[in-house]
Amino acid sequence: MEIKKYNANPILTKADVPFRVNSIFNPGAVKVGNQYMLLCRIEMPNGRSSLIIARSKDGINFKVDDKPALTPEDHKEFYDYVVWGVEDPRIQKIGDKFYVTYTGYSKNDPLVMLAETEDFNSYKIIGPVSEPSNKDAALFPEKINGYYWKMDRPTLEGHQAIWINKSPDLIHWGGYKFLYESEKGCWEADKVGGSTPPVKTKEGWLFLYHGVRGFGISNLYKIGAMLLDLNEPWKVLGKTKEPILQPDLDYERIGDVQNVVFTNGWIIEDDGSAKIYYSGADTNICLAETTVDYLLSLCK
Repeated sequence: MEIKKYNANPILTKADVPFRVNSIFNPGAVKVGNQYMLLCRIEMPNGRSSLIIARSKDGINFKVDDKPALTPEDHKEFYDYVVWGVEDPRIQKIGDKFYVTYTGYSKNDPLVMLAETEDFNSYKIIGPVSEPSNKDAALFPEKINGYYWKMDRPTLEGHQAIWINKSPDLIHWGGYKFLYESEKGCWEADKVGGSTPPVKTKEGWLFLYHGVRGFGISNLYKIGAMLLDLNEPWKVLGKTKEPILQPDLDYERIGDVQNVVFTNGWIIEDDGSAKIYYSGADTNICLAETTVDYLLSLCK
């Protein structure tokens, strides 16, 4: 199976939210039992983002909750770091708990926030797990060599590349290693960042990432796949030479931010098929389907 965009995309728009929002996009994704859940970013009428859950029995037809799951105001002692919004969640199950990495936005620039939940009804907000400016963080699903690991994307004087770091407790992070930077002269020429949380495969840790290339007065956001070593996850074993998803349909080209496909959530089924939940033009939520084996073949 190659990569197929769902023929009735987008599967969610702001019309599906039961109260007034500017947009719904960039969801984290998880399957709990037989229920598919998307933790979506919604931009409120004031321009600041919160997170809300959409639920489905089939992974296609979703119903959005009546109220947000996490708002800036929920952050109490950490409010100063998220006062301008909470954005772009990524969900990883570790043990019997779910961990959400997301971007907190404020005058201090973006940084990585971490929250913990067992049921997606209540959340323990652990707080910032990076310094600014940093975003696009995703946790690995298990310890490697005795440590938790995460990828993120720090920014330094316009240089934006993927780094990896480790922690004994999910709170204190160090052991920073450079992972991957953009390849000049191609579809990811200007910057790259991690997209989905990594999944364990027989070949290595597989994840999706985004690449950006300036084009005229705007940017083109596209999605590729990358494979990391299972025991030394800072080592890149392979990656796709071309993007696997790119903005070529109206709902991906026209919206709040033109010419963007962006994902931070996918669900890998027991049979190895993959549901990629992505957004077009920062305005909606869409679905593309493929298989882990196909993505691995592209990375070799």
